[in-house]
Amino acid sequence: MSTEFNLLYEINEKLSRIEKKLNIVPDLDITITDFDDSIGQFKYFAKNGLKLEQITITSYSQIILKFLNHSKGIINPDTVKQFFDSNTSDSSKSNYLKALRKYTRDFLKLGNWIEDFKFENNSKLKIKNIPTDYQLVQFYNLLPNVQTKLIFLFLHNSGLRIGEILKLKVKNVSTISNSIDATNIHEGETKHSWISFITVQTMTHFEDHIIDNFDEDDPKHSELLLFSVPKRTLQQAFKDASEQLGFHINPHLLRTVFADRCTKAGIKDKYIDAFCGRISQGILAKHYTAYSEDALYDEYQKVESLLNLEI
Repeated sequence: MSTEFNLLYEINEKLSRIEKKLNIVPDLDITITDFDDSIGQFKYFAKNGLKLEQITITSYSQIILKFLNHSKGIINPDTVKQFFDSNTSDSSKSNYLKALRKYTRDFLKLGNWIEDFKFENNSKLKIKNIPTDYQLVQFYNLLPNVQTKLIFLFLHNSGLRIGEILKLKVKNVSTISNSIDATNIHEGETKHSWISFITVQTMTHFEDHIIDNFDEDDPKHSELLLFSVPKRTLQQAFKDASEQLGFHINPHLLRTVFADRCTKAGIKDKYIDAFCGRISQGILAKHYTAYSEDALYDEYQKVESLLNLEI
């Protein structure tokens, strides 16, 4: 019996060493009692350990809090399944799963049981209803103030994401070339913002905005954020205008509008992807000349007339 026990002990010790070497973590359950403390620590880990963007950290933290409230802090495969069963949107489930993977697997070190949850994307290709220029003008006129209208024009003209637009500083927009330098604004694992433009029409509104809101004699004015509208406020303004118009328009749809106009103008997909920040940093570095500001400006000239609105 002693020999058998010693043999089993040695086998377990070897397995433990193998698991440690291969970074194998046993599947664990846990109960969280202090939600705020756990989420606060997760935010720190996500920022410093996972190097996630702040907008992603905020989104994931909201999802995690929603899950903890639903599960009463109990974290195991059953409570995760119940949480997913309570959500009907497949697109939401996919995003929720990403957040819970980071939380349970990477932060709490509960093992890999979260990997058993997979959601196949079996949905058919959705055809988006692209708004007409007339609808866009109506929507623009329904927006509540100058800043939200200018943000609308930037989104419509550039193909950039709303998070990128709201991070722009005065120095990022050139009144000489009408260019937007977003190269250091969004650097995700697969997405890298680059260079885009606004139309001459939009530039006139932008220059008025600068004159009205910034002191050019202030040596620090170029480092100030271009817009002071919170994202939630902007989203609500878009929602209210959509309800009044009877046609749903959000910032993401304006990226689709921009891409649609570029396609109609005969611009190649690789340049549309560059405007929209969908090219890897490696490709941008390797083919810099092809994606230089001058090269992109030449491409933008093809679509500019299709982006002008009667406002």
